[in-house]
Amino acid sequence: MERDTEQIYSGYTALAEALKTSFRLLRWALALLFVAYLASGIFVVSQHEQAVVLIFGRLAGMPGRQALGPGLHWTFPAPIAEVITVPTERVQAIASDSFWYALSARDRLSAHPPPPGPNLNPLTDGYTLSGDANLLHSQWILRYTIDDAIAYLFRFGAMEQFLRDELDHAVVKASARFNVDQALRTDIERFRNQVEQELKRRMEALKPGIQIERVDLTLIAPPRQVAAAFDSVIKAEQDRSRQISEARAYATRAKNESVGEANRLLSEARTYRNQRVSEVSANADYFSQVYEQFKENPSITAEVLYQNAIRRVLQNAEQKFMVSKSSDGSQELRILLGRDPEKRQKK
Repeated sequence: MERDTEQIYSGYTALAEALKTSFRLLRWALALLFVAYLASGIFVVSQHEQAVVLIFGRLAGMPGRQALGPGLHWTFPAPIAEVITVPTERVQAIASDSFWYALSARDRLSAHPPPPGPNLNPLTDGYTLSGDANLLHSQWILRYTIDDAIAYLFRFGAMEQFLRDELDHAVVKASARFNVDQALRTDIERFRNQVEQELKRRMEALKPGIQIERVDLTLIAPPRQVAAAFDSVIKAEQDRSRQISEARAYATRAKNESVGEANRLLSEARTYRNQRVSEVSANADYFSQVYEQFKENPSITAEVLYQNAIRRVLQNAEQKFMVSKSSDGSQELRILLGRDPEKRQKK
């Protein structure tokens, strides 16, 4: 009996030691799990990012220090706390096709969408109204960066939808300031810039925590039902511009040619005038000299002039016949001149 009692006591003792060891290990395991749980609250914010911490759904931190910058941080693990990270310097984009005609997902992927119906459906087809009461289809992309994580996350809620709505509002407002020709062809960049400036003014007033980088107009077109008429007008205007350009080029060329011809004629006239003036001056000087000699010796001077004249005439005569008359004591010279001297020289 005593032996059985000792065995039972020994079994109780062993069981107690085993339980004591198990509880000791369990306490260490719980302590390690608690430490691991606390360590899971460590998080890293990368470069060009900011993070905010929500504890039980409320924003943690002192005002002005609630947005955490790049580096190593700690907070209570989930489900106590929640960490939200936002990129602050990466350019993000939001596309809007609110003003494009309705297309199915299959038609969007097709290179040749189906032909339009006879009428535009305002319930499904998007459009804006231009300043001259024409319809425009357009697609836009807004590119922005986040500069205030707190305002971006909590000021307006669904930020992407908010920005898309504001972009659409700016497009509608800007479209009313342009006629259809300006928006489609002549002032596309000014139209795009007007939308961008209007959206920037709205963001400065609302302060949603973003910085507008650029607004891009990716597609713009008239309604498909009247696209052929717009193409005809554009082609006619292009032909008109081409003909005007050709006419201006011809006018410039003709003017240059006329100016050149006028300058040539003026130059020849000046040359001819100078030659005539030189000849007349030379003849006047020669006459003055001969006149002085004639006053001193009239007969000798007359004879010399007569001989010089005969010599010049005979130089251009092809055949010469000398006839002398002595009825009154004078001589008469008769000369048969030949063909034109220049033709004779060429022959």
